[in-house]
Amino acid sequence: MSTELKTEQQPARNKRGVIAEHYHSLQSLSAIEAAREAMTVEPATKEALLVGLYQSAEIALHNLTDLLDRAAEHLGRQDLDRCVTQLHWVRSFHRVLVRLSVDALRVSDGWSGDSPRWPVDSTPAFTEFLPAMQGFDKALSDFVEQGGVDVQATIAGASLESVEYGILHCARIANHDARVWSGNLARAAHPAPGVEIGRLLASDHLRHAVHEHRLTGDTYFTQFRGLHQIPELLVREINDRLEAATRAARDGDVGRAVELLDGVADLYAPIEACLPPIVDNLSTHDYHQIRENLGLTSGSHSVSMRFHLFTDLYEQFAEAIGTLQDSGDGHPLLPRLRRHASDLRVFIFAWRDMHLHLPRNNLGGQETKSLTGSPDAVRTVRKMRDNAVTSDPLARVAKRDHPTSGSGPLAGYLDGPGSSDTLLLDLTGRATQENFRDVQERLNFFAQRTPFSRPPRRVV
Repeated sequence: MSTELKTEQQPARNKRGVIAEHYHSLQSLSAIEAAREAMTVEPATKEALLVGLYQSAEIALHNLTDLLDRAAEHLGRQDLDRCVTQLHWVRSFHRVLVRLSVDALRVSDGWSGDSPRWPVDSTPAFTEFLPAMQGFDKALSDFVEQGGVDVQATIAGASLESVEYGILHCARIANHDARVWSGNLARAAHPAPGVEIGRLLASDHLRHAVHEHRLTGDTYFTQFRGLHQIPELLVREINDRLEAATRAARDGDVGRAVELLDGVADLYAPIEACLPPIVDNLSTHDYHQIRENLGLTSGSHSVSMRFHLFTDLYEQFAEAIGTLQDSGDGHPLLPRLRRHASDLRVFIFAWRDMHLHLPRNNLGGQETKSLTGSPDAVRTVRKMRDNAVTSDPLARVAKRDHPTSGSGPLAGYLDGPGSSDTLLLDLTGRATQENFRDVQERLNFFAQRTPFSRPPRRVV
């Protein structure tokens, strides 16, 4: 693949489109931040939790609209292979929406039963999604009526090896999940009944975030970005709450710290729900179609997640917990505060473990370099995870031994010559290096150094 070098006036491009200059641009984080700043509710409130979940649902719905339009087009052309791939992504985004809706219901428990409910069917993204859903259903009905495939026999006698069965199976799973999440959201609370929906959601900013960067061809670039944008949106609320909770803990206001962290805990599951769709659906080939357009970026360049949450705020919160423990304060809520600290630790390391799938599945081993020039992408990410375990700030302040090894009893076998893991990592690495010689040999655009530099520490 060839890439034109960027000039001062013009960003670099390849045949598919613009190559991201940095992670902030790749994920359209300016639009994500603008959407959050435009909220008409105060951060670190229950209202902000709901708005964040509803904004995330809008991002998911915009992605579903894109996927369903493409799936309907492929089905109409009898391109079943492409259609079923789209529908695997559709199914996964419905699952993300189910998760978001369940957590919206949980947060809504703080409102009285006669409070106004969320008008999900009036949101801008839903009004675009519904015609796309209807368009796909029409294409599927036409496909069944044409009789090119014995649909009844497929349902009764085929299994997952059948593309036709895959289309029907994904569609019915997605339909049920759509019934679930739409019902949940319709029962969830309205955080600001007097505010116009589009303004409350900052819908224009969200739509811009989803569609700002689009590539030519049938890629999953938009979905790759969307499943990063939702965590980036929600983690900003987590960070604001964790910062405020740290201050409260330092002041001895344990009850306020616990209240803030109750809201943090409501956001772990929807953030975690965004990684499995990428892991499960993004094939090595599909990732390779968009890899150059990711530019000199890395997930480790996420300032809000990698630096603010995983490092700066976590460390300072752990220190505040340690100071409270050393003070001998027997506050009755201190065990809950310690439990919140433990839950945060588990979330951080669960995210790190799940994120390792991405370089493993799409880059492989054999000293395959990352986009930013790390000599072995998988080894680098694994080392970052292991270093974080051994230097865990919560383990330091807990004053008791914590396991520091990131490996378990299967690590030796899985890293050995007889393991399918070793075989598949090697094969994936060879394919990646052959497809991306510029990246591997640091030529042309990839001869540049990454422009990213460590951000200033977020000090509480």
